[in-house]
Parts: sequence; C-alpha cells; structure tokens
Amino acid sequence: MATKPRVFLTSNIFSSAEIGNNPKISQDIRDSLSQLWKELDQIAKVIIYNGRFPDDIEIQKNIEQFDPLILGCHLSHPITSEMLENSNIVAVCTATVGYNHIQIPEKNDILITHTPGVLFEAVADYTLALIMSNLRNVIDLHNYVWSEKWVVSEKWDMDQNLSSSIKNNVLGLIGLGEIGTEILRKVHNWGLKILYYDIERREELEKQFENLEFVTKLENLFEEADIISLHIPLNRNTENLINKDLLKVMKKNSFLINTARGKILNLTEFLDLLEKKEILVNFAFDVYPQEPIDIKTLKRIKAIKTSQPDIRMILMPHNASADANTRGRMVNLFLKDIIKIIQSRSIQDLKDVHIIPEQKKELEETNWRIKKYWLEQ
Repeated sequence: MATKPRVFLTSNIFSSAEIGNNPKISQDIRDSLSQLWKELDQIAKVIIYNGRFPDDIEIQKNIEQFDPLILGCHLSHPITSEMLENSNIVAVCTATVGYNHIQIPEKNDILITHTPGVLFEAVADYTLALIMSNLRNVIDLHNYVWSEKWVVSEKWDMDQNLSSSIKNNVLGLIGLGEIGTEILRKVHNWGLKILYYDIERREELEKQFENLEFVTKLENLFEEADIISLHIPLNRNTENLINKDLLKVMKKNSFLINTARGKILNLTEFLDLLEKKEILVNFAFDVYPQEPIDIKTLKRIKAIKTSQPDIRMILMPHNASADANTRGRMVNLFLKDIIKIIQSRSIQDLKDVHIIPEQKKELEETNWRIKKYWLEQ
C-alpha cells in the first residue's frame, strides 16, 4: 500500500490514552482496545481531534485539511450531509447504536456503521432503575430526608407516600428490539402484564412469554399501560410520534420513560398538558430534544414541580449506556469496523461490518464510494 488511508476521529475519547486507559473498564477489554489501536496505527494514518466536542466548523475544517477516507464520531458530533458530499469520505463510523446524528447524503453512497448488540443490557438495567425509583418515589423521599423534613411525628406512619409494587402495574414497551426485549426478559417473572407496540409482531416472544401481548394501535397501549417506556430509533417516522393525542389518554399517575431519543416525544406538548393540568403523569427522561437540556425547558419543569409537587420526576443527563465495559465494547466494535473497512477489497469483505440496516439491504446494488478506493489498492 503506497500511502496509508487517512482516518479522522472527532473525539479523543476513542484514543488508547483515554478509554483504553480507563481503570473502570475491565482489563481484557482494555487489552483488546490496545491491540486494535496498534493494528489501526499500522494500516492507517489517524488524526484524533484534541477534545471531546468539536463544533460543526471544527469538524468541517478537519475534513477539508486532512481529507480522510473514514470519519469516526459519536452522538455528540452532528455530521451534516454537506460535510460528506464535499469530501472524499467513503464511510462514517459511529460508536453508538443510533445514527440520527448523521445526515445521509441524497446519493447515499457513503457507508454508515454503528455499534448494535452492545448496550442493550446497560440501558435495560438503567430503565428498570428508573421504573423502580419512580414506583417507590426514591427521589422525593431522599429529598424529604435530605432537607430535614422527616420529623418525629412522621417517624414511620407516612401514608401520604405510599407506593406501588411493580407487579400491580401494566408495563407498555414501545419498541421490542434489543433493549425492549432485554427489559422483557428481566421483568417477565415479576408477574406483571406487558404490552408492546412495534412495526413487527414478535410472535416467537409471545409464545415464550405468556404475559406478553401485542397491541396493534399505539393509542390502546397509552390507554391501558401504567408504565410506558420508549425504545425506538429516531427517524422521520418517529419524530414527535408521542404527541398530545397519545399523552391525553394516559392514565392518571401513570409513568412515562424516555431513554431512546429526545425528539421522539413532543416535549413542548407534554409540558403544555402538565401545566394546564390536563394530564397527571410522572416521568423520567434521559434524553431531550436539545442536549444538554435548555434552561427554558428546565425552568418549566421546575415550575410544574413547584405547583404540582406530587408529580414524580427524574431528569438524567443522557447516561443510560454509561456502563464502563459497555462503552469499552462499543469502541472495540467501532475500531474493528474501521479496520475491516480499510482492509476490505470487495462487497464480500463488508458482510460482517456493522453497516446500518437500511444500507445493509442495498449492499449489493448500491454504487458505493468505497469501490474507487478498492480499485486504487
């Protein structure tokens, strides 16, 4: 190979000095990352952005100056179609399951890879932690003690804070992919009824789990479920899917969880309904339309809590996959795909690369940019 192909990574978090040296990650994963970095350095010229959150201008500048063959990024780095169309990039690899932060150019000849099959256990655990925290009112009761409101007269008999066991609730899962299915596996023995809504019916899971029931209309799930958890990707079909029409039919004191993507829920309409007291819904959000959450939205939520203190709220900073080994495995998969793409010489060599599903279906038919790279090798 006359010249090494160039790879630009938009964050130093991917480096062996950062995630590869994190003591919270198990030694075997760190060893694997170290080996992958040695392999990548041998076959490519890698430039890593010196920081974690470059803006659009900085990413564009690096693409123009470095002229990479492959661009590596994560969720915090929006990649615009303009950046890609006016470049020689043949593949964008993201160390995330979701890839809505990447605007696919109209020609759609640039490969997009992601990291599926890694974070589902971490997100499922996190979702269950949010469910149990809400049902047992963990946040408010902690604050009650913390603010010195727990007094002798309420030493034990606190009937105003009675909670609900999870087996007495109906759980509604919107999306029964990797994460939704993992939640199902963890809770099915707890004795609660589980409803699910998805674009495809999962009859094999219904046979395996007798308390699982498919709902054909999303509205029916919102009417019946006590706990509703979102586990679908963000795309043009799901943006603002959860709107005021669905929210209005939710049960009083039901619970809405979003660990998927912020724009799946129309947050403005949700807060409008809470402010007008048209609904009484508890909620836990890990994702928001704008991240970090904008101050105006946060002030609205705080005002709702002040005026309606019985509403249970949990706000988290997009942290569901933040298990050390999970993040390590995601970067591991990310680096492996970059290496495989560089070493590829044909479509056949891409078969086990984690190309996004809609492109995987068209792998044989599309005239990918990478074909020019193969001819030059």
